[in-house]
Amino acid sequence: MPLTLSVSVPAIVIAAAVSIVTILISAYIPAKKAANTPVMESIRQTNEVKIESKAVKTSKLTERIYSLEGTLALKNFKRNKKRYRSIVLSLTLSVVLFVSGNAFGTTLKRLSEQFMVDMDYDIFFNTQDMDDSEMLPLYGKLKTADGVYESSYQSVFEYSCVVKKNDFTDRYREYMNYAATDETVHLPVDIQFIEDSEYLSFIKELGLPVEEYTGQDAKMIACAKKRIDKKDGLTEVFDMFTSPSMTLSVVPETNDKPLMEHGQSINITFADTYKLDPPPNSSSEHEQHNPDVFIVTIPYSLKDKFEIPDGTNAHIGLGFLSKNPSQSVPEMEAMIQSTEISSDYKLYNAYEILEQFHSITFVIDVFTYVFVIMISLIAVANVFNTISTNIRLRRRELAMLRSVGMSDRDFNKMMNFECVFYGMRTLLFGLPIAGIFSWLIYEGMVAAERIDNFDFVFPWGSMAISVFSVLFIVFITMLYATNKIKKENIIDALRDDMM
Repeated sequence: MPLTLSVSVPAIVIAAAVSIVTILISAYIPAKKAANTPVMESIRQTNEVKIESKAVKTSKLTERIYSLEGTLALKNFKRNKKRYRSIVLSLTLSVVLFVSGNAFGTTLKRLSEQFMVDMDYDIFFNTQDMDDSEMLPLYGKLKTADGVYESSYQSVFEYSCVVKKNDFTDRYREYMNYAATDETVHLPVDIQFIEDSEYLSFIKELGLPVEEYTGQDAKMIACAKKRIDKKDGLTEVFDMFTSPSMTLSVVPETNDKPLMEHGQSINITFADTYKLDPPPNSSSEHEQHNPDVFIVTIPYSLKDKFEIPDGTNAHIGLGFLSKNPSQSVPEMEAMIQSTEISSDYKLYNAYEILEQFHSITFVIDVFTYVFVIMISLIAVANVFNTISTNIRLRRRELAMLRSVGMSDRDFNKMMNFECVFYGMRTLLFGLPIAGIFSWLIYEGMVAAERIDNFDFVFPWGSMAISVFSVLFIVFITMLYATNKIKKENIIDALRDDMM
């Protein structure tokens, strides 16, 4: 879909105003503090560190675990908590924003997929209780619309059957809490009538003998599956019946006793799929009553054998493939209006719905990735600047340690411990908060969309990326800053800070 660039002036003004206020506050607070500090005290830097020895005291066990270098790193962490808190806070906010942004995009994408259904055709015409004398001429007109190159028609009747619990698979009985007995249950079943040519093609696709599945007393093909949406976001599909074939007695699904006398005995063979999708506008009541997929496919030439006298539960579906659905749909609408059919109908442009889904998915991906990348860049720049500045402010301290004989290996070990302390403290706070925010995003979206059977998916992937990224960023930044310190002359570093 075409995209145009739109610049929001209010957004730019607000961003500039927030930036100016942030900079002014950041400059005002330390400036006010410096102005209130005596000059000689600032020169001597006697107020830089005000801490009691017990505040940096470590246990004997800690010293054994971390050794001298780790103990020094831990003492440095405790000695000036304000500097370390700013780094930990920056990293924590980065983790929370990164995980929450990913959770938002993932949840939004999963929600959009809930409303997406694969269809066999680009355009669907659906109606109910229309006679063949009215439907077939209309179908003949609609398939001549500009761009249409393939089409089919079908009817679906709502029936029910009586099945013994012993006939079900163990998995289905387990899910339905059925005991393996001869007790019977009523099961809704859709009988779908498709064009004879489509039915013949279906038989050949399944590799079944044509002579056994054609004719007045032929066997029929059925699909009986149970679908379960699991908590981990996956879907489990399994067979409902144990036997690969069976004989069923089906009756119209109605409370009218005379109509129930139009029962039929049919021999069915189960397949893993059905030829054509049934009409998408089947009654919501029937869908709630029959959550399973139980469809018997029959050639259209046998429709009269199953047709109910008043035809109150017949669903008609016409499907069309078009080279240009956007042009075909208005033309079809004009044809339908000119025909003046008596039944209510719906004309779906499934291709347009699919394109809208792809567009939504594209927008979600762009928003999520751009948001996450921008947040990550800001976080990296912020952490890099904060840690580098912190190391620069400790020039004299680090120079003093090197001057009393700390080797480069021990120095690197101490700084690595500091990296670990940064990372562990960040992850200790950041991951739980990020998990809570992700769950709140999920709850908010589910409540807004009012969706059932949509489970929360914990953001393990984005959290793993966060753990690696935090440790990597801190390590690289610390390595860069300490390498610059190492290149300096120790005496120059001590003299510069003492002047």
